[in-house]
Amino acid sequence: MRHSALLLAGSLGLILASNAFASDRPDPGKLTTRCLDAAAKKYDVKNDYIQLQPIQAADSGSGYSIAGIADAGMDGKKNFSCQFDKKGKLANLVPEGK
Repeated sequence: MRHSALLLAGSLGLILASNAFASDRPDPGKLTTRCLDAAAKKYDVKNDYIQLQPIQAADSGSGYSIAGIADAGMDGKKNFSCQFDKKGKLANLVPEGK
């Protein structure tokens, strides 16, 4: 009985620890929404006119980035990148090219 209780307690500790690590990662849906909203505001377009690539982890492990293209109509297509810190806060929206 004591062995079962120790095993159960150990398993519970492992589950709680793994959940703590999983919760350190930002929600991909929130990153996408933040990037869409920032790009829509910057390029004065609706979210429907923005295409995003999948989320990428930064090479240095310092955060995340999402590349995208905004179709600004007569102003052309604008390439950009949304850069996030490790906690998912939008750090920069960087236009690519001119």
